Amino acid sequence: MDGYEFEYQCAKILKRKHFSKIKVTQSSGDQGIDIIAFKHRKKYGIQCKYYTHPVGNKAVQEAYAGANFYDCDKAVVMTNITFTKSATQLAQKLDVEPVSYTHLTLPTI
Repeated sequence: MDGYEFEYQCAKILKRKHFSKIKVTQSSGDQGIDIIAFKHRKKYGIQCKYYTHPVGNKAVQEAYAGANFYDCDKAVVMTNITFTKSATQLAQKLDVEPVSYTHLTLPTI
């Protein structure tokens, strides 16, 4: 699986989690957001990272900026792996939801 395929896998997971209007953004110029989705009248901007090492601060920063660019209510980073301690701390401070693919629990906002 590559990053592009992972984005579509994440979209399928979001559908199973009862998100609606799920749209995978264009691969270039997406402003850091790979998927736009809705749930409970909230708009989510989701950054997808398919890595072999823990996700760092850059992904959290991209999700935060991209979600603001797209006027989203919530920023999320979805990954197939874990997050660095620093990325987890930054995500908490910026109110970005870090989601690990292996134990997916998206917020119920």
